[in-house]
Amino acid sequence: MNSKPLSIKAFITGLTATSVSVFVLHFLINRLMNSGLESVKIIEMYVVLYILSMVHFFAIRWIFKKWAKYAGLLFTALSLLKMIVALLYLMPDIFPAHSNSVSIAINFMAVYLVLLFYEVLFLVKKLSRPNEG
Repeated sequence: MNSKPLSIKAFITGLTATSVSVFVLHFLINRLMNSGLESVKIIEMYVVLYILSMVHFFAIRWIFKKWAKYAGLLFTALSLLKMIVALLYLMPDIFPAHSNSVSIAINFMAVYLVLLFYEVLFLVKKLSRPNEG
């Protein structure tokens, strides 16, 4: 296991760059397709998921310091917890069903998956290099 802690600066920089890049693309596609999804809702999705990703990262970082032997199992458990919290956030927007329910759910899960992909990629990259932070 990696002896140095995961780099906070590298994670925040990468997550922010990824979030902003995907947000701009998402916003432009939403405007071009006139999906009916409000811009405020898109911004809200990114803010909530960005915060969840940050909390997830700091929890994983702490776990890797305390229980490195169980890091993989605890990462999976934390990812499940993150998904449950994200779905609890999403529930009021999709139940009861209305005209934008499907659009909101698809947009939300797309953003969720992009940020989760970044998180996993970052962790795998850092943990596969034992001499780097």
